[in-house]
Parts: sequence; C-alpha cells; structure tokens
Amino acid sequence: MSAENSRFSDAEGARVTLRLDDAVTQRRRASAARLSTYCGVAPNWPIKPTRTELAVLTALAHVYGSSLADERFIPVIECVADCGAVEVVKRALWGEGLDDARIYALLLDARTALDILVGTWPTVFMAEAHAQLEGFRPRPLAPPESGEDDERKYDDRPE
Repeated sequence: MSAENSRFSDAEGARVTLRLDDAVTQRRRASAARLSTYCGVAPNWPIKPTRTELAVLTALAHVYGSSLADERFIPVIECVADCGAVEVVKRALWGEGLDDARIYALLLDARTALDILVGTWPTVFMAEAHAQLEGFRPRPLAPPESGEDDERKYDDRPE
C-alpha cells in the first residue's frame, strides 16, 4: 500500500485487520454452526479469511482504521463474511444493485486501494468477467471437410 493511500500506521492497520479477521471468522463459524444444525451439512467455504480476503481487509484497515468498528460498516463486514471479500470489491467498484450502492457508498474512500488490489490479482477479481467474456470471443473456424474441391478452394497457389 503506498503512503498516499494509507491514512493509518502499519501498527494500527494490523490491529484493525486482526479485529476484522476475528469478526469475519466469528460470523462464519456461527453461520456454519447454523447450517450444520439445521441442514446437517458442513459448509463448503473457508471459516478463516483467505489470503486475498486478508489483503482486502488490510487495505480497508489502512484506509479507514478503527472506524471500521463503527456500526455503519457492519454491512461491509457481513458481506465479507457471507459473500467473500472478492464480492465486496466487485460491489464497491462495479456494483449495480441497491445493496451494491450501499457498499459502494461506504467504501468510496477505499476505491484507489481496491483498484490496486484488482490490478495486483486480476485473475482473482476478474475471473467472472473473463468467464463471461469467453462467450463473446470469436471461435476458430472449423476446418473444411477433406476433399479435392476443398483443397482447391483454399489453395492460394497459382494454377
């Protein structure tokens, strides 16, 4: 994180990141317990934040510091726990729905830091976009069926 994007010290950012890590982990544990109690299945997502999620939480901690513990940021923490930090970044940068607008507004000051993360790990943050774009990319032409006539059609040598 460059100095211009960081408003808080590394020590403050680390303390806040640890608190966010704990908050996300607790929420996911509670969700996993409900899922196993009521549905009898184990969750298929990680309980602890992933490396990418920790990078997002660290970026947010450097921008907002201890104010992330404020009540107004609860939707952000809930979204990280429920949907993942990659989804939070997508909503903050490119969201379209009403919930996305709320995340966008809350994380407006963090847009530069989040853009840096997207640039650092484009395959992580843009995987869905790449998959959707794949459907629009031109497909290679099928080779012509074998036969003399086909060879003459595609042969550009003078006769």
